[in-house]
Amino acid sequence: MGRREGARGRALGYTGGMSDVPFGEDFEFEFERKFFVRELPADVVAHADVEAIVQAYLFARDGYAVRVRLRFPGLRAEFPPFDERVDFQGAYERRVLADLLAQPGDGVRAAISVKSPIVTAERYEFEKEIDPDVGVQILRRCSRIVLKNRHSIWLGEDGWEFDVFGGQNAGLVVAECERLQPVVALDIPRFCLTEVSGDVRFTNDSLSKEPWLGWCDAFERELEASGPFFLDM
Repeated sequence: MGRREGARGRALGYTGGMSDVPFGEDFEFEFERKFFVRELPADVVAHADVEAIVQAYLFARDGYAVRVRLRFPGLRAEFPPFDERVDFQGAYERRVLADLLAQPGDGVRAAISVKSPIVTAERYEFEKEIDPDVGVQILRRCSRIVLKNRHSIWLGEDGWEFDVFGGQNAGLVVAECERLQPVVALDIPRFCLTEVSGDVRFTNDSLSKEPWLGWCDAFERELEASGPFFLDM
């Protein structure tokens, strides 16, 4: 059962964050489904683990990507309004990165990843941790940067991640459920308005090139015209 209607009869169980989920470092295939969310419920924010994420793409073409990511566990990035007159070529994102690096916390974690195109909610990914100082220096020299606050929580039997974007992608919220096998029989929260698992525009590598602020109105018109869509899995 992969449609939202099938989840309406079940209450969502907020059972804490996902910081102890044992995802392997060299994970090869990820099975995930993504959903467009207009607004994240306050109870999810209140119960979820949060971390700020700053990531850049060294290469991204035809669904293939090489990404460097910095994670700040326990920190929430502040996203001031984006001003296109001065916030170009990664200037906005580098200021937010500097603010995160100046905050006390559990430290920054860095990783480099290689990804393949998405095929039926499945994507190859290889990830390796790198020295945080190296990761920071790479990010400081990049212009295609994505910022987001990630809220991680268990809903029922599944771990969910809710990404709230900032900068040129301000206003975008994407929900994601990932498993070690195909994501079937999924109870989808009501606030997930439509599925975007196969929509490459919602991949982070695409958002680094074609930010949400440039096509959000067009997507809202698409959604109004076609209505919600959910994979039958």
